[in-house]
Amino acid sequence: MAERVLWDARQHESKIEQFYGRGVEHYGNYHGGYLNFGLWENGNTDYVTAAQRLVLHMCEKSTVTHESNVLNVGCGMGSECIDINKNFGCSVTGCDATWKHVKHAQERIERENIGNVYIDHGTATQLRWEKEIFTHVLAVESAEHFNTREQFVKEAHRVLKNGGKLCLADFALKRKPATMIDRIIVEMGARLWHVPRANYETVESYKKMLERNGFANVVIEERGRDVIPGYFYEQHKPETRKAVRKIRGWVAAYPGHLIDYAVRWGFLTGLIEYVFVTAEKKC
Repeated sequence: MAERVLWDARQHESKIEQFYGRGVEHYGNYHGGYLNFGLWENGNTDYVTAAQRLVLHMCEKSTVTHESNVLNVGCGMGSECIDINKNFGCSVTGCDATWKHVKHAQERIERENIGNVYIDHGTATQLRWEKEIFTHVLAVESAEHFNTREQFVKEAHRVLKNGGKLCLADFALKRKPATMIDRIIVEMGARLWHVPRANYETVESYKKMLERNGFANVVIEERGRDVIPGYFYEQHKPETRKAVRKIRGWVAAYPGHLIDYAVRWGFLTGLIEYVFVTAEKKC
């Protein structure tokens, strides 16, 4: 069983835990326990299918196999870790800053009698593992929250074996904000979503950041068109909005709706892009 870390109220992780922890005890199996935007392909309109497809796409891009040892940072409620284990038969360790997520994940693993999946409570910017442990480090829509993303990348480099793969599903700026509206959208979304200013990366600066921290063969795949619209429409179905308000309450649900609108507006105006990022630790 994971041990809880008690964050100081001034720590960034404390803010993340408060934001994501609200209503988790009421979540149950809603949306299969997934929290990601989903990869909406081939006319699919089912959220869980899209969410699972997104995670499997990341594993395929980073060549996960049954021999892999995967660290999933910002693992949410554990569904991603379980799916990776079931589809590839490999060892998976999840790490999340939100204690309620960790408890939910552990309960799911025990309920489904899943072996070779472990969940830890901790921070992405100070991973507790020794160096060169994992073959893969994944972060599914969590790296934008880390304080900072670059510090997490340094930690990922440390715990990866030589030649190991880093794979991120993340958000980046397609271009720098050029107008007052651009700046308002970026700042509003970042403040509501607890994204540090240091993480305002463009696609180009993202690649350079990885390279200066010891990664090579960096590939950034822009897939916003297959992610953001599908998720927005799913989240704004009347039945989905009602369920989210019931689970998380108005206080947490309302900022979530504003974030959805900000991300969609940013994508449609060419300001924000959804990216899959893969890179390899230099030997």
